[in-house]
Amino acid sequence: MSRRVDTGAASEKRVLDGQDRTVPAMQTAIWSPDHVSCIERGTAPYLPRVRSQDMHRLGPDLDAWDAWPVQWPTGGSVVLGGAELWMTLAAPVNKDPNLRHQRARMHLIRPTADGGWRDLGPVLPDGFSPGACEWSGCAVWRSGNDSHGAEATGRVELHFTATGRRGQRFTTEQRLFVTTARVEGTGDHIRLVDWTVPTETVPALADWRQPAQGVDPAPGRIHHLRDPAVFQDPSDGQEYLVYAASESGPQTLDQGAIGWAVHDPTGGWRDLGPLLRAPGLNHELERPHLLKTADGYYLFWCTQARMFAAGGPAGPTGLYGMFARQLAGPWTPLNGSGLVAANPEAAPSQAYAWWVTGALEVFGFADVLPDAPDGDRDRVFAGGLAPPFRITLDGPTSRVA
Repeated sequence: MSRRVDTGAASEKRVLDGQDRTVPAMQTAIWSPDHVSCIERGTAPYLPRVRSQDMHRLGPDLDAWDAWPVQWPTGGSVVLGGAELWMTLAAPVNKDPNLRHQRARMHLIRPTADGGWRDLGPVLPDGFSPGACEWSGCAVWRSGNDSHGAEATGRVELHFTATGRRGQRFTTEQRLFVTTARVEGTGDHIRLVDWTVPTETVPALADWRQPAQGVDPAPGRIHHLRDPAVFQDPSDGQEYLVYAASESGPQTLDQGAIGWAVHDPTGGWRDLGPLLRAPGLNHELERPHLLKTADGYYLFWCTQARMFAAGGPAGPTGLYGMFARQLAGPWTPLNGSGLVAANPEAAPSQAYAWWVTGALEVFGFADVLPDAPDGDRDRVFAGGLAPPFRITLDGPTSRVA
């Protein structure tokens, strides 16, 4: 049974087509312990087991994890240079896979006919990013015309997380940037060239957020300002940016949130505060993104079982989501709990960092696989992209297809 989400609201005006228009009060969704308590382990939407032979590595010396497509701002796929283009975080293989986060760079990839992936190299030139390394984001295609056909003239707009500071030692400081590039070549020779100077989008500091300035509240837990994802509302063309955040307050843990910002006529982004809060429930709501269907709006994110608050209800590592008939809310957790898809109990960490495409195909990476080859078991991390799966959506309910 679905539960109604507690909300807060704030009225605002925005400019559309050169006119000030009052928009409905935007309501902040609450993901609460009561929602997560609805999860029934016996009937949860578990994913099939991922086997080592099912995943796809980019190469023997390269680990890959979070991936996202180059897509239209409304969520549909784009064909550029004869292929769908994707990006993924990647780093050289290391005996300690946790060090990959300190060496992460975005790589351009494309799917191959056999269901695998081809690595086309780093997305950004060496020394170009403002950060010591690059964390997740999104990429949208800005067409030079109104056509949604292949090979349209335009530029790729990349939103990403710059972590640390270029030329300095690694820290978990996070800032959000945007840059654009032109597509050159076809097939395996596709490149993104003529990058514009990266511009910071959402301000690093806001009253409602814990600052993500590299001061971690506890080992293995950091504050968040990352994973930006653009969404254009088809109903009015207004664009929003959602991102992972940490809510401010007396508690520094278990205050995970999803922030959002609105694109204004000057070309900048204005922070709207939290779209979703999980006070006292969960520390980390990662890779948020919005989609719209004929039924309404969907907000997706993922989290790990270890990020739920100690002593409270905990869900499995999985993909979660909420639904609203209107973007302004109110928001309802999908399936009553928010859980959309979970790793199986026999492999609770097999995959993570899922991204739902406009076609409702879901992509993640292979994390810890119980059947890892003997030579990989000491390293634990699988380091490849997991096979995708599909979901179906029907208002406030979802199902793994």
